[in-house]
Amino acid sequence: MKHTLLPRLLAALALLAAASAQAAIPPSQRQYLMDFYFAANGPNWLHHDNWGAGPGTECNWYGVTCDAGETTVTGLSFVANNMSSTPPGTPLPDWAALPDLTSIALVSTSLTGPVPPIAGLSQLTFINLGGNFSGPLPDPSGLQHLWRYIAAGNQFSGPLPPFTNLPALEWLLLRGNQLSGTIPPLTGMPALTILSLQQNQLTGTIPALPPGLERLVVDQNQLTGPVPAAPNSLQTGGSILCPNHLTPSVSNDWDVATGDTPWHAQCTAAPPGLGAAAIPTLGERALALLSLAAAAVGFTVLRRRQV
Repeated sequence: MKHTLLPRLLAALALLAAASAQAAIPPSQRQYLMDFYFAANGPNWLHHDNWGAGPGTECNWYGVTCDAGETTVTGLSFVANNMSSTPPGTPLPDWAALPDLTSIALVSTSLTGPVPPIAGLSQLTFINLGGNFSGPLPDPSGLQHLWRYIAAGNQFSGPLPPFTNLPALEWLLLRGNQLSGTIPPLTGMPALTILSLQQNQLTGTIPALPPGLERLVVDQNQLTGPVPAAPNSLQTGGSILCPNHLTPSVSNDWDVATGDTPWHAQCTAAPPGLGAAAIPTLGERALALLSLAAAAVGFTVLRRRQV
């Protein structure tokens, strides 16, 4: 009996060891997590439970989520955890080392510097960046599963990315940055319900809006020109268009959507050099016509004298 029990016990231990080895995340992902930890001042986090423990424990580290089999990292979530860049401006390591990420949340942090590209994270569904990040806004174009893109209250600058091929994106919240240039076409985000671009430095016109949009918040920019047609899906009082330099117009739909009558009550005229050329007043048109008439008469008199 003893002779048959020992081989079974050894076999069971071997199976357990094999299962443990199979469950471990790749060494490259463990190395990424440790690089991330030190780049974000991990020793001073409010919560860093289990960080740095032996291989095979990574899925139990605070803020880390793995798949059901604990074979790959799928999420990083840190909110108000006293994170800061060490030294200041140090970029986070490239997320390409975690190709199966579905969720990134770095909220209420003191992290600074640029954010690594996210375009290669094909499984990403949610990203929320809230700190003092700077540099260009990461381009999410092509992320088929991305559902929420939030990067409010940072220092991102430069133009907006094209936002193409984002069929699942419903929220795009980018308020309170230093983004400039024009708003690109929104046709690449057909499922968009909330678009928040307020408190930036955007110029140009507001493009045509997706048919299911519920809230449009673009105040405190330098937008000009006429407003697009208001989708029927806009919620009552949920949108903010002014202050901007938008062209006033009569629109009951936008009055209802903004809760202001008229919707442009808080808008102002564009300063010289910004936006389209000013439309001449009736007096200016009359002067222009008189000038043309005078020029025509003068030209006729000159021709007669020459004859």
